[in-house]
Amino acid sequence: MTALSLPPRPPEPRPPRMSWAAFITPVVMAGALWLMTRSPYALAFAALGPIGAVISLLEGRRGGGRERRAAAAERAAELERLRAGVELAHERLRRALRRRAPGAAAALASMEGPALWKGDEAVVALGVGTVASGLTVTGDAREPDELALCHLAERLDGAPVVAFPEQGIAVCGPDVLARAYLRGLLVQLFAALPPGRLGPPELIDAAGHARGEWDWLEALPHCSGAGGAVVPRFGVFAQARLVPPGYRVVVSLGSPVAAAVEVFGGENRAGSGSAEHALLEASVAPELVSRAEAERFVAALVARAAGLGLGAGTRALPAEVAFGDLPAAGGPRLGASIGRTQHGIAEVDLVADGPHAVVAGVTGSGKSELLVTWVAGMVSGRSSAEIVVLLVDFKGGAAFRPLAALPHVVGVITDLQHGEAARALSSLSAELRRREAELARLGVRDVAEARGALPRLVIVVDEFAAMIDAFPDFGPLFTDIAARGRALGIHLILATQRPAGVMRDALVANCPLRLSLRVQSDSDSRWVVGTDAASRLSASNPGRCIMSIDGAATEVQIARTTAADLAELAAASAHSSPRRPWLDPLPAVLTRADLPADAGRQVVGLADLPDQQQRAMLTFRAEEAPLLVLGAARSGKSSVLRLLADASGLDSVVVGADREHAWDAVEAAAERCEDPDAADSPGLLLAIDDADAVCARLGDEYAAAWSERLARVLRDGPAAGVYAVVAAQRQAGPMRSTLALARETVLLRQPNRQEHVLAGAPAELWDEGMPAGGGVWRGRRVQFLAPGPHLETLDGVRIASAGEPPARVTLVPARGSATILVSRSPARVLSRARAAGLPAEAVVDLTQPPVAGTLVPEAVLADARLPTGVLLVGDPDAWLGRWSLFAALKARHPIVFSGCDAADVRALTRSRALPPPLSPGSGAGWLVSADGRMRRCVLEAA
Repeated sequence: MTALSLPPRPPEPRPPRMSWAAFITPVVMAGALWLMTRSPYALAFAALGPIGAVISLLEGRRGGGRERRAAAAERAAELERLRAGVELAHERLRRALRRRAPGAAAALASMEGPALWKGDEAVVALGVGTVASGLTVTGDAREPDELALCHLAERLDGAPVVAFPEQGIAVCGPDVLARAYLRGLLVQLFAALPPGRLGPPELIDAAGHARGEWDWLEALPHCSGAGGAVVPRFGVFAQARLVPPGYRVVVSLGSPVAAAVEVFGGENRAGSGSAEHALLEASVAPELVSRAEAERFVAALVARAAGLGLGAGTRALPAEVAFGDLPAAGGPRLGASIGRTQHGIAEVDLVADGPHAVVAGVTGSGKSELLVTWVAGMVSGRSSAEIVVLLVDFKGGAAFRPLAALPHVVGVITDLQHGEAARALSSLSAELRRREAELARLGVRDVAEARGALPRLVIVVDEFAAMIDAFPDFGPLFTDIAARGRALGIHLILATQRPAGVMRDALVANCPLRLSLRVQSDSDSRWVVGTDAASRLSASNPGRCIMSIDGAATEVQIARTTAADLAELAAASAHSSPRRPWLDPLPAVLTRADLPADAGRQVVGLADLPDQQQRAMLTFRAEEAPLLVLGAARSGKSSVLRLLADASGLDSVVVGADREHAWDAVEAAAERCEDPDAADSPGLLLAIDDADAVCARLGDEYAAAWSERLARVLRDGPAAGVYAVVAAQRQAGPMRSTLALARETVLLRQPNRQEHVLAGAPAELWDEGMPAGGGVWRGRRVQFLAPGPHLETLDGVRIASAGEPPARVTLVPARGSATILVSRSPARVLSRARAAGLPAEAVVDLTQPPVAGTLVPEAVLADARLPTGVLLVGDPDAWLGRWSLFAALKARHPIVFSGCDAADVRALTRSRALPPPLSPGSGAGWLVSADGRMRRCVLEAA
């Protein structure tokens, strides 16, 4: 029920009031002036007070009247707008009721129109009368016009009074009027519902039947065979008092222009079980139909039903057909028994009737069941050498799952994602090329002349529109298959809910075989099968369809195929392994056991070749380096790196996150590249993991030097027998130009599609869910082998040394020798030395002033005459202050730097060379030899 509201009543304006202050004030002021001036004119001002007060009172009353009139006019306008809204709502309600029950005149006019048999329920219009509108007007209604508006809103005049014939309608009055009125009700009913939904009426009229008044009903297509879902009940009686119990509505006709309606067993209502449109007045204006009009109406319905394949034939069709009850079509073609028609078994043949087919039907109409039955019918009695089936389901795969056990089914594809669409295009295009090449090799024109050399391939697509909407590139491919498929032995069965506007004309032109289950509109039905019949099919009978072969339409009840039927077909078929035009995607985990037995050590994975309908073994040889492996975290970079090192068969240096190891390995490889005799040495594989992370941990100065050395290895390494494989998360920052020197890039999973494309990989091969070890190499989707236990621990991988170990330096020098040490914490070093047993007289601390009787630093220059070993220690500033001494000592003794940074070493040694980096917390230092060579060292107590 809809509620409208009266506009709020305007408040009454306040009555004007006398302002006594304005009245008295001028009088008091005039008296004060008279006392001061004694002038009689001053007393004249006393009159201003009363005069002003009276004028103000009169003006207030006048303004209040204007406000009342303006408020009344505004309220009248609002009431008029509300009245217009009520009338508009009434008109909408009338139109809705007319759509629900158009009346006898509209039913007679619909015989050749699109409205025929489009009703949703079994209702009739008893006539035009007054019913409750369901509208209410709330608010404070006092005035007559307001009360009239509320009364007007609640009544809906000139509206159809709706009733349900299956509840029983009795018509009383003179025979001629009663039968003419009842013919109007019957015409409405049979125009609204098609055969199958509406059965023959139960009509009590003994005198009328005896005179043949109702013989015209027998010709109706609704009255042929068994009854429908709705059985209307009518009766004709002379008077209302003669109506027996069981009739809900009694209509009494006193004249051709007026009838009285009574409703029993509840409220007077003309609606679907609610009082929303209750009958307010018993009188209605009836509609009368002559017998001649009724007979013309029946003749038109019979002709329409015959053209649509409805009527008696429809009633002869069973509600269900079992697949097990159908015979196998067999034969050299693709005949299939799919159900029953009114004349017997329904058979279709994709070769004779096709070569391709279109199937339409809304959700719940039995489309998936039709496809399952059709596939089962085609493979029944045939081997996989004669027919193979590829199933594509864009509804999740549940519909085709029972068919997967058939040996004829070479693939069930569900909801293509990521790069699978491009893979599908490549695979199907490759199948076309393969079949063309095979026919050319056999020297025949089409597959029929190949005498069984090629099985026929049937591609069944459920939800074709969803596939084209998601992947528009499939449109040209399927159009190409439709054009060339007959000769190549490839057939399409394309199912969708609404094919109009989705399938191209060039595609549809090659699909003469059409099947339409129930569809939403006449236009959809005509687009598929050329008639309106499919839009008239009942939703209560799934599996009922209209089959059109070269324009000839036939109604079919599709058989239901059970799991037991499919199991029996699978057991009866020869279990061979047909060639698959569509290979499964690469496995998420690939092991050596998945490879052919002859796969050697150089095989590192599999490559997917959908355009060749095969997989290729992925090999790696060291000569293919330098190689870059890019991948996000947990994409399998480290495993791939170790796998490639193992496959190379060379001595390998596998570098991880340790920056000392990374520096030494690249430094050694760079030195080998400068050796003219390095090419004669055994080859070496340098595998660097997380190169970008190592570069970031080294710091700016070391990172630049390391990147430069790595670039030299990538550029000159192959000529010197050094082959580098570098892994990184991304090619960015200071490493970009260095990593660009790699010959090839293996692209593992990337964080997003943009980085995938920027790295140079095809966009269609992007896969957000790519497993570890999966990637793109040489433009192909690849899957590397999962690391075996020997690769997790590097057992079996020939590991070469990456550099020399750190030198050992003792804090207690041998007799007659000296240890020269630079430290930012001399006191800590001296404490360790004393704890190790070094006597105080053997220590020279440059940070302290000299003490008489102790060793002086210059004595170390003549260390051959030293009675004991001497430890000479100072911080960088102290040594810079004694530069001449440091230079003299440096030429004769190794210098130890402990707790210093590279800047201290370069400042004291006057060298631009960087010392090798130190890992944080390692406690290591540097040892600078007399010839300027720098290496790491470790201070030991003894």
